[in-house]
Amino acid sequence: MQRRNGQCQPLVANGACKDGAATETDGSNATKAPIPIPVATATATAAAKASQTLSSSCGCYFSLACSIGSMSLACGSLWQIPNTTDRITLQRGLFLTSLGFIYFVSLTDFCNKYLLETKRGQQFRHKYRLMISDVLEVTNKFVSAIQASFSFLVGLIVCKSTCSKSFVYASHFLMEAYGWFGTAYFMYDIWSMYKVHTQKIADKLHLLRLTKAQPLSNGHPRNYYDKAGNGSGTAASGGGATAQRGGNNNGSTPSTPHEICDYDGACVQIPKDGRWDFLKYVITHPVMMIHHVFIGTFGLLVVTYIRGGGHCIYSYMFMMEFSTPFVSLRSILSTMGLKDSRAYIVNGLAMLATFFVCRVCMWPYVMWRYSLAIDATSMWAAMSGLPRGCIISIAILFLPQLYWFYLMVMGALKVFLPKRQKRPAELKKLGSELQPNALTATPTPLETPPAAIVNGGNK
Repeated sequence: MQRRNGQCQPLVANGACKDGAATETDGSNATKAPIPIPVATATATAAAKASQTLSSSCGCYFSLACSIGSMSLACGSLWQIPNTTDRITLQRGLFLTSLGFIYFVSLTDFCNKYLLETKRGQQFRHKYRLMISDVLEVTNKFVSAIQASFSFLVGLIVCKSTCSKSFVYASHFLMEAYGWFGTAYFMYDIWSMYKVHTQKIADKLHLLRLTKAQPLSNGHPRNYYDKAGNGSGTAASGGGATAQRGGNNNGSTPSTPHEICDYDGACVQIPKDGRWDFLKYVITHPVMMIHHVFIGTFGLLVVTYIRGGGHCIYSYMFMMEFSTPFVSLRSILSTMGLKDSRAYIVNGLAMLATFFVCRVCMWPYVMWRYSLAIDATSMWAAMSGLPRGCIISIAILFLPQLYWFYLMVMGALKVFLPKRQKRPAELKKLGSELQPNALTATPTPLETPPAAIVNGGNK
């Protein structure tokens, strides 16, 4: 009969356990020599792990190299343009769009592999108890912040170059170039958000199978996260305060265990079969789909290529993205469970301020500048003279900003003006003061002891 001691310590040089090694016993209390563990097995396991880590690191940094290379090619193709007023040809534009797809897809792949497969990435996941869907969400928001930074930088350069020349008719090749390059992001981002959505469903169903009736916190128990590469779960170590850390990507909590919190604040019912088709995802998220398709096609492609001017006005539209990094950082901090941190509050205030200035106030300011440029009697007169299609386009771009700003304000009010909840001691005291009167059966403040009421007031 053989048994293995559960207190086995790390192996020593000869392959045996340092303390409490595996032993062989018979029916008596006699103990024989420890059974050595083959060194070759341990060496082969270590070699396999090292090989897997090396392979993961190579794949991770290969994606990073593709991302940097595609951006370098895009920038290099623009050095050949001699004048700032030159147009981007169709061939060059399609080339920039293809490089845009390579850049954003490879950057996403690098971030996902780094967090899921590298040692430092897994330490980061372990610290903040990130599931696979959380990793995909963090990556999605990080790439969104990168794109927004590029957009703001392009808009700022074009604004400084063109607005001093002509507010209405000046043009700059960089505006058209990033119009072609950036349109790839909005098409990619629709698919990226869909992958995050489906992974949330997969993680939630996996946790429901494992935890069954255990209570959920913000959509999933935070004392568990999925390991990359397998479907097994591991309880993350840490104290009680850490285990309670949590938060989903939008700050809301599902009403039932069979719902997940989506990125726009809505709770989505999980289908019974766990499948969520791409078409169904598009139909159930109309505001975001209209925004992405409009910006990715008409806003960044048709306007910049066919119009061939007015780039000073369009530069303000690009600078609207200045608020996006703060929006993305808010989502990342929420996913990491840092909603009670000072960084989350400071970032939230910066997000509100930049969103209000860059997205709510930007278009009225641009229309006011436009009315001055065309010598209109008022801003409303300048707007009424625009083509109907232009007015509809402005409405499609501007109205969602008001809706999102409203959601932000409501969220900020919940943080800074939370509803005061009565403490348990106060509730107990209030309950004792409102005991029902034995004569009237009506809850009234009790002024005499219950025994005196039952005895008719006679002691």
